[in-house]
Amino acid sequence: MAHPLQELVHKGWVWQGREAAEQLAPEQLVSSGWAELDRRLGGGWLRGAVHEVQVQHHFQGELALLLPVLLAQEKPCLWLNPPCQPYWPGLRYQQLKQAPLWLQESDPKQALWAFEQALQSEALGAVVAWFDSIDASAVRRLQQSAARHQQMAFVITPWQQTTEARAYVNRLQLSWASEQLQVAVLKRRAGWPLPAFPCNVARHLPERRRLSA
Repeated sequence: MAHPLQELVHKGWVWQGREAAEQLAPEQLVSSGWAELDRRLGGGWLRGAVHEVQVQHHFQGELALLLPVLLAQEKPCLWLNPPCQPYWPGLRYQQLKQAPLWLQESDPKQALWAFEQALQSEALGAVVAWFDSIDASAVRRLQQSAARHQQMAFVITPWQQTTEARAYVNRLQLSWASEQLQVAVLKRRAGWPLPAFPCNVARHLPERRRLSA
C-alpha cells in the first residue's frame, strides 16, 4: 500500500525542493538584469511561466526590478490593472522600446479571462498584472496557459502573512532596509527559499525618486 505522502507527490500536490535547479537550454531563460537575482533563480526568469512579486505597497521598486526584462522585449507588453495610468514619457526616458498596452478591468473574473487571452497571444512580449488577491486554481490555470504558449508573465500582489501554495514558478517578496530594496525568494524553480538580499534598483529610478528613497 502506498504511503499517503507518496500519493500526494504522485498527484503533484507536494512541491519538492532541490538544492540545484535542473539544466535548461539558454533560450528557456531570460536574464532578470540583476546578476544576484539570476544566480538565485538558476539563470533568470523562465519562459512559459508566471512569476509572483509581493509588495508591501505600490511603487516599492517592483517596476524598476522588472524593467530590464521589459526592456529586452521586442514586442509590446500588456499591463493589466496597473495602480495608475502608465506614464509613457517616463517609460520612454527609460528606453522602453514600445508603450505598454494598458487594460483596466474591475471585474475579477473578466480580468482573469483577459489575462488568459493575453497569455495565448503571440503579439505580446510579456504580461504584467496587478491583483489584490488571486486563488490557487486561477494561478494554476494561468501557469498552464503560460507554459502551453511559452509566454512570460508577472503577477504583482500584496504581501501575504502566510504563504499558501501557488503554482507560480518563482515567488519574490520585496521590502526596504538600509535604504536598499531587499528581495526575498519565497519559492524558486527546483530550489529552496532564500533570505532577502539587496538589489540596487536605484539606477533605474528617476533622480527625484532616488533622492526620496
